Parts: sequence; C-alpha cells; structure tokens
Amino acid sequence: MASSEYGNTMKRNFFTLISAKVLLCSLVLCSSFLWSQRTLLAEEKNPAESNSTTEENSTEKLLATTEKMIEQLILQIDSKNNCADNSNPASYSASIPNIRPLIGIITSAFGFRLHPIYNNIRFHSGIDFAASAGTRVHSTGDGVVVFSGYDKGYGQKITINHGYGFKTIYAHLSKSLVRQGERVSRGEIIGLSGNTGDSTGPHLHYEVQKNNITVNPTAYFLDDNNPDKLITKHKHSPEPSGNNS
Repeated sequence: MASSEYGNTMKRNFFTLISAKVLLCSLVLCSSFLWSQRTLLAEEKNPAESNSTTEENSTEKLLATTEKMIEQLILQIDSKNNCADNSNPASYSASIPNIRPLIGIITSAFGFRLHPIYNNIRFHSGIDFAASAGTRVHSTGDGVVVFSGYDKGYGQKITINHGYGFKTIYAHLSKSLVRQGERVSRGEIIGLSGNTGDSTGPHLHYEVQKNNITVNPTAYFLDDNNPDKLITKHKHSPEPSGNNS
C-alpha cells in the first residue's frame, strides 16, 4: 500500500473512531439525564411500591412534564406572533368592533345581491349605510390604522387592525382624518362619508374581517339584541372591482 493511501486510511479510521465516541458520549449523557429524572421522581414515590411500577409512573410523569413544557412554549410563540401582527395593546372588550360606524339606515345587507352598477349577482362583503356626504364616520373599536388612502373600487378607504383577529374597513369616504400607523379608540371620528370609487351615491361601505374571513358586521352590533343571530362567513379574497359599492 502506498504511503498516501495508508495516510488516507488512517485519517478515515481516526474520524470514524472520533464520531463513534461522540455519539456514544451523547447517548450516555442523554441516558444519564433521563435516569436522573427518573430517580428524582422515584424518590417521591412510596418506598413500598415495586421498582417496575415506580419506573413506569416516573416515565409517565416525565412525559407529561415534557408535553406541558412544549405546550407552554407553543403558547408563548403564538402570543408573540399575535402581538407582533396585531400591534394593539388594548383589551379584547375594547377592541371588538361592536358599534355602528355611523347613524343611518342599512340600505344593502351582507351577502349575495344584485350589483347596483354591474347588474349581476355578486357577493357583498359588507353592509352599506345611507349617509349624506360629509357624515362623520367613527371607529367601531380600539385599534391601529393599517391603511388610509385611495383603493380602486373602494374609493377613499380606511382599514383598522383591532387585534385579536379583527379588522374593519370603511369605504367610499370623502375624506380620511387618520394616518397609517395611528392608534384610534372606539367612537373616535376617523373620516367623512362620501361617494368615491365604485358608488352610486353618497353612503358608507363597512366591513368586518375575523382572521381574514369576512363576517356579517351586524352580528357584532350591541344594539341588535338577537342572541340567536348567526355570523355568516365568507373567505376573504381579492374581489372584482365594484363588488363593494
């Protein structure tokens, strides 16, 4: 065998031996940890119990403790993710959109309807309030403004993230009185109703989303005392222009 081949063989044997030792040490450490945990748990048991029963109970406790730790870590991660997404420190009761954005008659309900402009059946993702141009529009819950500007068929629009999965949309405004990133409170005036975008006349288009699913806004109104009312849901997706008039 040539000296170079002999050297390569020795190197391979050396690294194989090192890897085996590292693996063995790891297994020993893991076994020692598990055994120490079992021993600590076993000491809390009645000495009169059999060794086999003690080991089984100790193993069950160890598994239960591990599962609990994992669940707590998952909850902590979810909580951090929600806080980062919601960016709203207000309480749930203050954040839920449970008032009307303005005083007015609902002229178009949530659900499928004959579109007033395109004259075909489309899903109406919110409700329309009759309101003359310039009527004050109020935030329906505490939250953070995530959009304030012009958005195609919606016209002048405001979107508020209330946290806890809730978002609200106020469309066809004549004027927005809040900026993106601004914190608002329930009842605060955020804009003025108008006739911008795909609209047949002055009114307010109002939407509520829960976990990115459009829901019937009237189900949250405190002045609608009907406990048997169901919340109609519709998956939120980009809609054809004019579907929100």
